Amino acid sequence: MDKFKEKMDKMASEGFSDSEIGEKFLDEMGDLCICPDCPMFNQCAQEKYEGLYCMLGESTCNLEEDDCICPECEVAENLELKNDLFCIKGSEKELRGL
Repeated sequence: MDKFKEKMDKMASEGFSDSEIGEKFLDEMGDLCICPDCPMFNQCAQEKYEGLYCMLGESTCNLEEDDCICPECEVAENLELKNDLFCIKGSEKELRGL
């Protein structure tokens, strides 16, 4: 089993809701998030304090597709994420259909 699925399954088995899981990821990995450095990250996303799209889901802002830096992120590396463009496509969990 890959690291992402293992971590998600563990938190779900401990009774955490999706929003609580998101909060835990923010606490544990928020400092590693490079979303604000991405060419797609815009003023709207900054004003709404968005980020960690790979865990929290797509942006509520209108982001235009540009060079994606998700594969360079330590969060993606640490959790062995398989997708990218999370800010416009959705979270890793959504993209995997979990």
